[in-house]
Amino acid sequence: MKKSAVLIDTARGPIVEDAALHTALSEGWTAGAALDDIEEEPAKQQEFRSSNPLFQLPNVIIAPHAAYYSEESIEYVRRTAAEEAARVLGGHAPRYAVNAVVMDAPMPH
Repeated sequence: MKKSAVLIDTARGPIVEDAALHTALSEGWTAGAALDDIEEEPAKQQEFRSSNPLFQLPNVIIAPHAAYYSEESIEYVRRTAAEEAARVLGGHAPRYAVNAVVMDAPMPH
């Protein structure tokens, strides 16, 4: 990454290794980070106290795995899930298959 880059992780916390990110940020390998949770992912728990050094860096923003939230996103997720369930139950292939290669494999009987 360029030294001016900012890492943005809106996925699950364990995708980014916190220790490696801390090193990259502390040593100036990259400019900053915005994380939708940390590697250990318990940030939403009440009374959570982390010793994670990323919380001490001024060039890091950490959300409690809720940065996606808006009324529109909740409505979209619910509608899409219902449409996909109806689609598959109706005998059609899902539009958003995570494991699309499995779709071409023969089904066990």
